Amino acid sequence: MIERRQRSLERALATAPLLHDLPPAVLVEVAAVARRRTYRAGEVICHHGDPGDALHVLESGRVKVTVYSHAGGGAVLNVLGPGDCFGELALIDGEPRSATVETLEPAETVTLRRVDFLRLLRENEAALEPFLSTLARTIRRLSDAVTDVSFLSLDERLAKKLLVLAEEHGQEVAGLVEIQLPISQEELASMVGATRTSVNKVLGQFEDEGLITRRGRRIVIRDASRLRRKVP
Repeated sequence: MIERRQRSLERALATAPLLHDLPPAVLVEVAAVARRRTYRAGEVICHHGDPGDALHVLESGRVKVTVYSHAGGGAVLNVLGPGDCFGELALIDGEPRSATVETLEPAETVTLRRVDFLRLLRENEAALEPFLSTLARTIRRLSDAVTDVSFLSLDERLAKKLLVLAEEHGQEVAGLVEIQLPISQEELASMVGATRTSVNKVLGQFEDEGLITRRGRRIVIRDASRLRRKVP
């Protein structure tokens, strides 16, 4: 039983870009101190301001990452799926969590304590490069989001976001690509820096043009090539 659990944790950790280049012996060592946690749909895994004491590798399910202003307004930064990590920034500087992470569906994570993660970086050079690459992707994603809000129209930002969500969370259904995320229009609007009303209007235009179809809270991409032409 213990051996099966250990191998299961090793497989889960190996799916993360942050860890999959580790030598097998090191991965065994990491799995020995890792812990699996399960969450219900709609459950908060960590709140903004919580201690940054653990790295989470998402084994199953999807989560949304939300930041909040001092006035209480929230903006969804990203949606993560299996193999993605969160909490790596707080692990480095020991500062409180910079965002709230909430499950969109039942989820499982494999967690690694800050003290164990920092020891891993100190003792294994193979862990450093993928970790820096993960940080770079996070910074680049945030930089791209700022650039998009500054220079792209809402139509362009929304088309780009739908294509990204389809690539990362899409599934083929009857020859079309359905985004497998139960996100609200408010959440989608926060991702592109707009209001729910304006996003609803643009989604209606995309639907009239035959680019998408809305099925409740799911969006189906009907013509990705034409939708892609809307993005500069």
